[in-house]
Amino acid sequence: MKKALIYFTLIVGIIAFIGACKKSDDSSTAATTSCAGVTGWTEATSCSGTASGSITGIDNLTFSGSYSKNNFGAYLNFGVDNSTGCVDNTTMVSGFSMGSTSAPTGTNSMIYEQVVTSSSSFATNYKFYSDTSCQTEIATLTLGYNDFTVGDNVSGLSATAGSTSGLQPTATKVSYTQSCLGMKASTDAGATFLTAAFGSAGVSPTVGTTHSCTTGGDTTNAFMKLDNESALPALYGLIGGGDNGTTILHWDDEATTDWTSGVTTLFTLP
Repeated sequence: MKKALIYFTLIVGIIAFIGACKKSDDSSTAATTSCAGVTGWTEATSCSGTASGSITGIDNLTFSGSYSKNNFGAYLNFGVDNSTGCVDNTTMVSGFSMGSTSAPTGTNSMIYEQVVTSSSSFATNYKFYSDTSCQTEIATLTLGYNDFTVGDNVSGLSATAGSTSGLQPTATKVSYTQSCLGMKASTDAGATFLTAAFGSAGVSPTVGTTHSCTTGGDTTNAFMKLDNESALPALYGLIGGGDNGTTILHWDDEATTDWTSGVTTLFTLP
């Protein structure tokens, strides 16, 4: 999901910056709004990153709860906690990037997850902490998406794409729209990270304040595959597959006719 999710911040930042300039040029008397210092973004009541509700119709399964890469890492001793989704592996933390922006200075653990928030919405959560057990917060960022629509099922897809194995030959077409973002900088390092992540948008978060902003965005079309079958490749069998209730989620927002190398594989937390 690197295109729609990881680079979302940069795309929205550029759009907001252009929109702010246009409003200034069009009319000196037009009312303007702002959120987190960005003209053109409006304050929202909230931008939920909490699991709630479910989405049905994807491979006739239920898309709900939280999905993370961490299940895979925990069983291979990558320094992650399946019960919380907390990552304290130094290589994974230091290697994190959002566009060209690295994790906040002083980050020693983090959480990255996709969360279903209603029957038609989901969110991506990024959370950074200074300790190794995801307790002492540096910054949080939630990217919200709504208008989630389930489309047709597709078949005859490649079983492998790029370096990703374990893909299935069927998937479901889905679409969704960028809608909001929520952010909080708990430290100066967190504020520096959030400002850098949004580039020229001019984000200026107040330390200790939660900012919830409404942001318009483009609609993304993607392929999704939910898989809780027991007949999975040996590596996925190691982490349980359908044997321990784990659901594997393949998500490709670059796909149009087949899986691409941009597919992301996530797992439900037990």
